Amino acid sequence: QVEKQQQQQQQNHPHSKAWSTILADSPNSYVNPSIELAIRPPYEGGTGIVAINDVPADTVAMCLPLEEVGMIDAASILDSYDEIEGDDEVLKMLKEMWNKEMESANNRENSEEGKRLAVLAGIIAHLQLVRYKDVTSMTSNLVKEGYALDQSRRLGLFLDAMPLLPQHANNIDNNNQQQQRKHPFPTHFLFWTDDEIQILLQGTMSLTKAREVRAGIGLVVREWSSAFLAEHSNRSIVTQQQILNAIFSAFSSVLSRSFGDAAGRDLDGKGRMLVPLVDMLNHDGEDPNVSWKWHVGEGDETKIAEGKGDIVVTTLRDVAKGEELVKCYGWRAAWDIAGSYGFVPALKTERWECAVVPLFPAVLDLVPDSIPTPNEMAREDTTLDLLLESNYGTLVKAVIAAVDAASEIRARQKLSEGDMNEDDDSSTEGDDGDERPDQLNRLEVVSLFRPPPCGDDDKFPFPRRQPCVVVGTKIQSSDCDTDNTHHHRRAIEAVLPAYRAAASAISQLRNNYQKVSSGSSTNTDDDERSPPPIEASRMAMAAASLDKDTDWDTLALELMQDGMKDRCRTLVEDGKVAESWVAPRNDAENGMDDPQGRAHRQFRAGVARDAREAELNVLRILLTTAHEM
Repeated sequence: QVEKQQQQQQQNHPHSKAWSTILADSPNSYVNPSIELAIRPPYEGGTGIVAINDVPADTVAMCLPLEEVGMIDAASILDSYDEIEGDDEVLKMLKEMWNKEMESANNRENSEEGKRLAVLAGIIAHLQLVRYKDVTSMTSNLVKEGYALDQSRRLGLFLDAMPLLPQHANNIDNNNQQQQRKHPFPTHFLFWTDDEIQILLQGTMSLTKAREVRAGIGLVVREWSSAFLAEHSNRSIVTQQQILNAIFSAFSSVLSRSFGDAAGRDLDGKGRMLVPLVDMLNHDGEDPNVSWKWHVGEGDETKIAEGKGDIVVTTLRDVAKGEELVKCYGWRAAWDIAGSYGFVPALKTERWECAVVPLFPAVLDLVPDSIPTPNEMAREDTTLDLLLESNYGTLVKAVIAAVDAASEIRARQKLSEGDMNEDDDSSTEGDDGDERPDQLNRLEVVSLFRPPPCGDDDKFPFPRRQPCVVVGTKIQSSDCDTDNTHHHRRAIEAVLPAYRAAASAISQLRNNYQKVSSGSSTNTDDDERSPPPIEASRMAMAAASLDKDTDWDTLALELMQDGMKDRCRTLVEDGKVAESWVAPRNDAENGMDDPQGRAHRQFRAGVARDAREAELNVLRILLTTAHEM
């Protein structure tokens, strides 16, 4: 009886309905009989596609005609909408946004993929809400006839398979109050509570990612609110909270399930797309066993821009019975995957991963070799708070400029020497140049949310940002015996010019403070003494290792190691706080009839734990390597 109930629940699951019905309604679709859909909760890997028999390499697993299965992209929806005949406030607003973005793309101006993604999310949210009213309204006059209703009916089952539709919120069996209330379960940061975001992610780069995503989408919601309320606000059918949930659901779907193509459709301004069934393939960056290709006939490349053709999924190697079909979504850091997809991939053998390391200390001691006087301590004259953008902003720009200048200097040196193949630590190529992700071959400075320095809580009780450098290498599991030392050294060498420049800036700040304190530096105002400006040329010379008077490599490595130690300490301490915060809540719920709520919180705590551990793994490896350099 229990097994029958489970089978019935799986058959009624939105993913199962979408899978079976879309295939039945698409006569030219093909799914290999040796694969099938697997419905699982998110803490068991989520819905996926598995092999029920052995599947050889180079076998077509799926072939889906885009026109038949109901591909969704902004261009095809909005280009067909007639503003003259229609009176849809949401579609009018989204089409205006889309046309402005297309104009920027056509004029080769500043076109942003984020804006195109937002338009696609707005379309999905709108169609979800229209569909909800259509399937729940007792009278037809509560649903506006028109283009949006037609599209929502055409794409209905695909829309149902996206996370947290309003109609899922009350999907409870009265005889089984433990039934999952909201399925598919929303794993994205958008659905975490504020406490879960702040406490579980504290100290990680994922916190910065989550806050940025939530803040950005919050601004979009404010811009869209009047149009969505005009179309959907009706407390008897749709509440404002359900409108907000639909928008969040749409953004999480676009961020986690949309994709482009190798033909550069995104670059042409057509935007990304959502394709049913294919989006149920899960991610594996280490050992993907399938890939997909947008297939069109010879001479039919225009079909790509029109959203036509077939999506063909092919096995890359032999897939054993019971094995899941997985593709690589492309390399991204753990915190980025968590922010877009709501999970962190498990480490099987080895993979590229990265962490962030502070470029400067949170508080810079300007007189490290002396003890400040009580008056100096009271005035805080001997320290500089580098968690304030007003203090670190100029320094970060100077470091980036110095690294760019150092690269130009070394390039000119190579040209003058006539040796373009000479290896040095400023080159982006090395023995892992072809394998190393492109993102790790360029300097990237990001902002990490940090609490205010100890003692400053009362004066400035807000989180601050610390400028950090992204550093990446290969991490590996305990049973992997690959020697990745050369990757670790390359990771440090790739960012060392930035830390040489930062060390030069710190040295100049301290020297300038000494000049001011001794009275050797004055400005035109006799009542005021000001330090001389930091010389960008000296920072560039240090970054390029051309200043032989100072051992900038040693100072840079010390600065980097101090930052790594600080990050390790922060991640470990904040991780303990997160675990202690989750534990009593789980204990308190043991006597409550809410296993789903407890499972969801544990899942989110696990995502935060995995993201934290990924950064710690990189930092510990590179800290050991830096000590040996």
